[in-house]
Amino acid sequence: MHKITSIFLVKLSLVLLITFFCFLNERLIAQQSNQFSDDLSLYGTSWKLVEIESMSDEVGTLNIENSSSYIMDLWPDGNVTMQLNCKFVNGNWQAKTAADGKSGTFEFSPLAATLPSCPPPAYDERFLSQAEFVRGFIIKDDQLYLSLMADGGIYRWEFTGSLIRTPEEGGPQNWIIPSETDLLKEPDASAPVVMTYTEGMILDNLGCQELSSDIWCDAQELGGGPRGFVQANNLRPAISPDGSIFKGPDHSAMRAGKDDFDASGTVACSFNSDKPMGKCNYGVSRSGGGYATVAILKPDGNKRFIYFQMGIPIGANTSQANGYPSLKTEIKEDRHIILLNNETYEIPGAVVLGG
Repeated sequence: MHKITSIFLVKLSLVLLITFFCFLNERLIAQQSNQFSDDLSLYGTSWKLVEIESMSDEVGTLNIENSSSYIMDLWPDGNVTMQLNCKFVNGNWQAKTAADGKSGTFEFSPLAATLPSCPPPAYDERFLSQAEFVRGFIIKDDQLYLSLMADGGIYRWEFTGSLIRTPEEGGPQNWIIPSETDLLKEPDASAPVVMTYTEGMILDNLGCQELSSDIWCDAQELGGGPRGFVQANNLRPAISPDGSIFKGPDHSAMRAGKDDFDASGTVACSFNSDKPMGKCNYGVSRSGGGYATVAILKPDGNKRFIYFQMGIPIGANTSQANGYPSLKTEIKEDRHIILLNNETYEIPGAVVLGG
């Protein structure tokens, strides 16, 4: 009997010991998995490159004098957009934060860039060739340090502000819908649906606000339409026809009204459908990203202003005297055909975008 009790106690001890080690192992795994979490402090932030620190004594530290030409935007949905010298770059990013909340892992997906080459110095080429090796980050005093694997170097970026801003505050002029989403009447997930946006639709950025940990953006379709709210994680910055993301206010109409033009010349025009096209003098004021105002001098001495957004004609300076005629447009090869009552204009895309 004593022998049986001893065997039982030994077996029980083994079971308890195994159970303890299993519990301890689960705790260790849990601690390791909780060591890093999604980094929220980087979501929706904009940075400019100010320094490259190379581990090579021959290269040393490179100070970026024209740092405003090297901008990185980390969007809340994991999209990253950059201006690197003359290049515009698009891709994805992800970060995990350590327990200190100020450091962690950081990686880029393969990045796609426009334009093959830029004027020197070629910091854009250096970063694009090394972006795939970025593995970590540290935030300190509004500085973001992105480190390369195997102590390959450090890119230091300076915080420039939040991306969830109105254009007047330096935010993007337009959003694009990456997948079907609803426009809601109020900034609330339970609010009535105004309409459903389909993938690829371009919206005007009318400002965003944070409510109950969610960011809601006031928006409407490019050129006009019902106005409502969309969650920021359902939006991406719209890329203009020239490959850029246009940020900031559009002053092209104001400049064109003052004859402050970036270029001038002649465009084909007609004021009678029964007569062949003639030539009219024009001046164009550009804000960038396809935002421009084309001022065309009419035979009567008045000016017809055609307004473009994202490279698309969206309006003109019509008046009650001519019945506020609607603008009709079509694209023929590389030209915008503008129809406005008996007026016809042919405006090449290069006039709007430049180049």
